[in-house]
Amino acid sequence: MVQLYKDAILKNSPKNINEKFFKEQIFKGKILIINSSNQINEILNLCERYFFETFDISVKKFLKIEKTTVEHNRLFHILQKRIKCCKSIRKKFTNFLEDLGLKPNQTYMDMISIRFTPVKGRECLGSLKPAKPHRDTWASNIFNQINLWFPIHNVKKEHSIYIIPKYFKKKVQNNSSSWSYSLHKSKNNYPSVPYTRAVLEEKDKISFNLLKGDVLCFSGHHLHGSRIGFNRRINLETRIVNNQDCDSFDIPVNLDSHSKEKKYKWFRNLYSGKYY
Repeated sequence: MVQLYKDAILKNSPKNINEKFFKEQIFKGKILIINSSNQINEILNLCERYFFETFDISVKKFLKIEKTTVEHNRLFHILQKRIKCCKSIRKKFTNFLEDLGLKPNQTYMDMISIRFTPVKGRECLGSLKPAKPHRDTWASNIFNQINLWFPIHNVKKEHSIYIIPKYFKKKVQNNSSSWSYSLHKSKNNYPSVPYTRAVLEEKDKISFNLLKGDVLCFSGHHLHGSRIGFNRRINLETRIVNNQDCDSFDIPVNLDSHSKEKKYKWFRNLYSGKYY
């Protein structure tokens, strides 16, 4: 099924998509929601099992607890590391990308990360904090990057992710010239990505109701961020690049990234494991 949303957001199953359609749409600034993937559901089931083994409580019950603790934070760091290092999850996600028509020998992927977003006014868990408005390309300096974001439970738009298509082809003031990846790795409260302090109107933000198993796919060039509501959220996320895309597609151009280097070593080839 294909459903057309505001600002040409498409909903589709993997069997109805091929690489050309997928990448042409995303590099134009379209946003796709992929559903009905057996591979993604298997990943989520595995993550829920890891969660229970780590916390001795189900994801569903954890999302309802009144207050998180220092011990929860320690355990979430352990869970993050386990998921990043899980070869089975990476293999299943590779199979999902193949279902979309992508070629593993040409595709490079960042580690798959799990992120916890608290309710308003509460503490975060783990190494990834809720993200302020940003383009991923401000950090990576790689413009054929595609983002894939998916929750491990149903989420409402009030505590989901938001994207601002209005700025896809507009410059946005940001701190990419001073942001440091090494400081992010060494300081707990340092932002994980460069971000903007520009005043952004709520009416321009698109948020998403997503079911467990849906995968939100969009260009890393899109301005986006975390929406913090009155419910906790746990999601998985990763990014992919392909060394053929710059020759095969019209990729977004650099409008406002002042990063001094391209972060090639964030991405490893799905087939060989070599860096991008």
